[in-house]
Amino acid sequence: MDGLKLSQAAFIVTTTLALIAVARFIYIYVRARLQFPGPPVKNFWTGNLDQTMADNVHEKWLQWNREYGHVFQTWNALFSRVIYIGDPGMISAITTSNWAKSAAQYDGFRPLSGDALFVQTNHEKWHMQRKRLAPAFQPQVIDAQYGAFAKHLTRCVEYLDNAAADKSLVDFSSLHVLISLDFIGDIAYGVDFRALTPGTVSRIPQLFEIVLPELMKCGLFPLRARFPILKKTRAMHSAIAELRLMAEKAVENARHTTDEVSDNPKKRSKKIFEILAK
Repeated sequence: MDGLKLSQAAFIVTTTLALIAVARFIYIYVRARLQFPGPPVKNFWTGNLDQTMADNVHEKWLQWNREYGHVFQTWNALFSRVIYIGDPGMISAITTSNWAKSAAQYDGFRPLSGDALFVQTNHEKWHMQRKRLAPAFQPQVIDAQYGAFAKHLTRCVEYLDNAAADKSLVDFSSLHVLISLDFIGDIAYGVDFRALTPGTVSRIPQLFEIVLPELMKCGLFPLRARFPILKKTRAMHSAIAELRLMAEKAVENARHTTDEVSDNPKKRSKKIFEILAK
């Protein structure tokens, strides 16, 4: 009888603890669900994955920002959520403070960014990279870029004029990416990528159309990038490899041009491409 009573007592204690754990989880989950607005969860187990894993998820981000405000959330599954911030003041506070970085999520963006400054989680490497980039932001360097900026800004205006004449829609988020690529290619590598030139078909926007939708998914699920089983993930890696090859050729051409200008390294001006290449 004593053994039976002990078994019954153990069962009651185990059941009670399990119920407490379940109740605590439900409380935390419901509280988190109510903490921020966001798109409705259609499935308790999969959350909003049917929407966040879509190729046009960036369009949904814009839609949700307008619908739910500058701070909203989506659920990856039962135990994971993503909080999106579009408020300029909050973004400023986060980017100018020493906030902890999610190493797992940064790994998802690593196929494209590598160990670049903005995804560097190692403080010593970050400090070294930031120090190397500092000469690129000196006043005389910035002043020398105004001509290139005016040239590409004029292209942007012409692009908008053509769109207005044709009564076609313009995606300003993509437009900013394209003009940035042209500007950086000009000032950093001395290369005209022609990403925004009307009437031309640039390979770079085509590659980014392959890379970015899949990269967003890898940001949510880093293992997706590490083990490229899916066809779209393999296509992303191939497109990134092509982009890196284009960048390497641009660096080589820019260095060759600089070598022709001056054979004396001490007289050579400090080019941005030399800093970025390190």
